[in-house]
Amino acid sequence: MSQHYLVDGYNFIHHNPRLKQMIDNSLEFARNQTIALIKGYISSRKIRVTLVFDGDDVGYVDPVFQDTSRLKIIYSNAPEKADPLIKRLIKKEKNKKSLTLVSADHELIDFGKLQGAKIISPENFYHLLTKSYLIHHLDQKYNHSLSPDELDEWLKLFGEKK
Repeated sequence: MSQHYLVDGYNFIHHNPRLKQMIDNSLEFARNQTIALIKGYISSRKIRVTLVFDGDDVGYVDPVFQDTSRLKIIYSNAPEKADPLIKRLIKKEKNKKSLTLVSADHELIDFGKLQGAKIISPENFYHLLTKSYLIHHLDQKYNHSLSPDELDEWLKLFGEKK
C-alpha cells in the first residue's frame, strides 16, 4: 500500500514563491515545472500523486507531462473548480490512511481531516520535492566510484602511500 499525495495544483503553485513567479511568464510554464518536480520526486519512491487543476484555463500541456502509473493529472471540467473534484476524490479514496492532501485551502483541509486524510502544506511539500531533487543531482554529480588506477593517482598526488 503506497503513499498517495492528492495535490491542489494551483494552490500549490500560488503558495511557493519560485513557482508563483513563473506564472508571470506563463501559467503553463509554472504548471509544467510543478509536474516536472513531482515526476522527479516520484521517480525514486513507491508513491502515487494525483495533481488536480482547475480546468477553465488549461492552455498548452507538454506531451511529456502525461499521466503515468504513479502520476495522474486531472483538470476539472469548467465551470467546476478543482475543490469539489478534490473533495470527491478524497471521499472515493478507499485507504484514507495512505492519503495526504497537499493544500493550504482551509475548507479542503477541514474536509480532508474529517475524512481521515493527512495534511501537508504546499510549502512543506515543495521542500520535500526540492530537497529530493537536489540530493539526487548532487549524488549524480559527485558520487562517482574511483577505479583502482584513479585511486592510486590521487594517493600519489596527495603524497599518500598505499
